[in-house]
Amino acid sequence: MPSTEPKTKVQTPDEGEDLARIGQVIDGRYRLDKLLGRGGMGVVYKAEHIAIRRPIAIKLLHPSLAAVPELRARFEREAIAIGRIDHPNCVGVSDFGRLADGTLFLVMDLLDGRSLGELMDAEAPLPAERALKLLRHVLAGLGHAHQQGIVHRDVKPENVYVVATETDPEFAKILDFGIAKMMDGREVDDGVRLTQAGVAFGTPVYMSPEQALGSPLDGRSDLYGASVMAFEMICGRPPFWSDDKLEILSMHTSRPVPSMTELLSRVQGQNRGVPAAVEDIIRKGLAKRREERWTTAGEYIAAIDQVQQLLVDPTYEGPGAPPPAGANDGLTPTPALALDARPAMSSAPVLLAHNRRKPSPPLALIAALALVGAAALGVLIAILVRPPAPPASRPPDPTTVAGKAAALLERGKPAEAIKVIEAAKKQTATDADAQLQLGHAYQAQRKNGDAVGAYKRAVELDPRKVGDPAMRSALRTISQDTDIDAAMAALSLRVKLDDADARKTVIALASGSDMPRRRPAAAVAEKLGLSHEIDWLKSYLYDLEQRDLCSQRKEAVAKLRALGDKRAVPALEQALFRKGKVGKWKGKNVNECLVADARAAITFLSGVQP
Repeated sequence: MPSTEPKTKVQTPDEGEDLARIGQVIDGRYRLDKLLGRGGMGVVYKAEHIAIRRPIAIKLLHPSLAAVPELRARFEREAIAIGRIDHPNCVGVSDFGRLADGTLFLVMDLLDGRSLGELMDAEAPLPAERALKLLRHVLAGLGHAHQQGIVHRDVKPENVYVVATETDPEFAKILDFGIAKMMDGREVDDGVRLTQAGVAFGTPVYMSPEQALGSPLDGRSDLYGASVMAFEMICGRPPFWSDDKLEILSMHTSRPVPSMTELLSRVQGQNRGVPAAVEDIIRKGLAKRREERWTTAGEYIAAIDQVQQLLVDPTYEGPGAPPPAGANDGLTPTPALALDARPAMSSAPVLLAHNRRKPSPPLALIAALALVGAAALGVLIAILVRPPAPPASRPPDPTTVAGKAAALLERGKPAEAIKVIEAAKKQTATDADAQLQLGHAYQAQRKNGDAVGAYKRAVELDPRKVGDPAMRSALRTISQDTDIDAAMAALSLRVKLDDADARKTVIALASGSDMPRRRPAAAVAEKLGLSHEIDWLKSYLYDLEQRDLCSQRKEAVAKLRALGDKRAVPALEQALFRKGKVGKWKGKNVNECLVADARAAITFLSGVQP
């Protein structure tokens, strides 16, 4: 992550200066009546539009901050971003300007309520139905912003405000588009520059993996942040937490999402579960790869509407009409979801050390328990029931080495967990539970090759470990690693664990255009007896086009000829005339060494019967 130390020393005004502004009339129209809050970018006041006596909120950026180009740019970005948004689930903005002393101001709707963070501090964990309702509001606002080409990039409970309306006692609105980014590229993305200027660039607990890695973002990053909030609303804790911010970012990119049921039961000390349909849609929103998340906010909303219907009526079989209001038109209806309450299972090291949220009051607990009772009833009468999951290993005995390591992992201390296991190496070498925890610890530290080795030993020692959901999730994540050796080892183990998706991935990589992974994947496929499923024509044609050395491309020619498929002829003919573009090869045929072999292959293949 870029440094957050400011390049320009900024003297932030103290609270006394902010209080001194109360009673002032700014821009000849707005009287400041009360200080509502102070943040990293500005100060918010309750104010009144004097002419029409309308209560409003005004956000000010002090002149000393406005003098810094980077900070002024961010404040102006917020005004421009919100100005493009007009949706009930987003805070409204009615004016923006600059005062004579350089102060920038933003006029917003005055909201009478509390932040979602404050609500969770007082009442979390929330019943699933209530959490999904709030999540739906947030997604509706985000969906509108995304349609305007805007990514929020800082979705978190403090940026969601819950107010009462005439028709809804808990109506959520999204605030603070201060680090929003235009998706369409029509405006300069100065996110890195703003970050280096000392402006907070997102909040680690709610950051998507791609944001944590500094990769390009789209709306699916916001959907990840919203899913973290949903997880936290239901469990009373976010999925990942550590006192070390960099550790949190690492967890987002590499740590499997813990079981909501197990986390809730451990933290609350109750044997209660989260309806599987609820956990499924949230876990999809938390997928490490954005391609595996909900594609749009509208698609996510359609799934929530279906689950909410199941919570009310367990006999509901799925939508038989167009998606409900708020969902994008043209969406393919989500398959009907079973409403079984998922039992506690072994999962990724779960969180126990995070104490941000307070215990829920008795009434909230009673409501939550009532919801679980309804979910349990749904198990008995739901029409669609998911197939049974592979057998999962139980959590290790807390008095054992494996149990002690698991407890350290729960507190975000993978290095200490590794030390505990290695200190008893002779004992843990034949302990499947210890090897499983060792794999989790290595993966948390991004030592993915070692993690795969530990997982492999765990399965060899105890075949029942093949069903461990945390290990399976971790192996899926490692399969995407930039360390190709580790990624291939993870894919190979997944195939051995009868992971159908892994088998498809190996074949696709061996036949595909990803040159660094194509040959290693082919080697894995051959070792596993899957070579007959590879599209060797595509694989060799990619080699002919992409390999660096002419001698390597000449090898591809020989393989294409041996394959005997005349569909290779056009590519071979093109290789005869492949020209260099830069340096000493400019204008020359960079395939000169293979011309004779290519001509011979063309002649041979042209005579092959189709």
